[in-house]
Amino acid sequence: MAAVLLGSIVFTGCKKDGDTTGKSIKVSYKIGNQKEVMGVNLVTSDCFKFDVTYTGADGKPVELKGVSLPWASDPFEVKGSFKASLEAKAVYTEAELPDSLVYGALGAILKGTDEVAKSGEIGDYSKADFLQMAADMPDQLITKVNYDF
Repeated sequence: MAAVLLGSIVFTGCKKDGDTTGKSIKVSYKIGNQKEVMGVNLVTSDCFKFDVTYTGADGKPVELKGVSLPWASDPFEVKGSFKASLEAKAVYTEAELPDSLVYGALGAILKGTDEVAKSGEIGDYSKADFLQMAADMPDQLITKVNYDF
C-alpha cells in the first residue's frame, strides 16, 4: 500500500476550557498506536519507541524515555487553570527498521474520560520512504498536543 500520511503529527494549537476557577479537574494523557485507514487497521511497528514529555500535576514536565505504545498516564487532579501539554518523539535504530513499516502516534489529552484535544496520524511506509521523510521533515517524528483547562 502506498504511504499514507494525512497531515501527520499536526500541532493542534492551544484550546481553552471554560471557567475552571477553583474547580477540581481530572487530567490524563494517552498515546495510541493504531488507526483504520481506508479499511485497513494500521498499527505502529514495534521497532519504534517514544520519548514522552507531559505536564505533571505540579505544572512541571515529566519525561519518560523509550515508551512503547499504546501508553497512558495515570489520571491526576488539578484545581483551577492548568496548561496541559503532551509531546511524543519517535526513537528508533535505522538498522532495525523493516523494509515495510507502519509509523505514527495518536496523542490525546483527557478531562475525565473525554478526549478534549488530540493530534497525530499513522501511515505505512517503505523503509526508504520513511527515512526520506524523517530526513526532509524531522518535525513529522514529533506528536504535540496542548490544552488549557
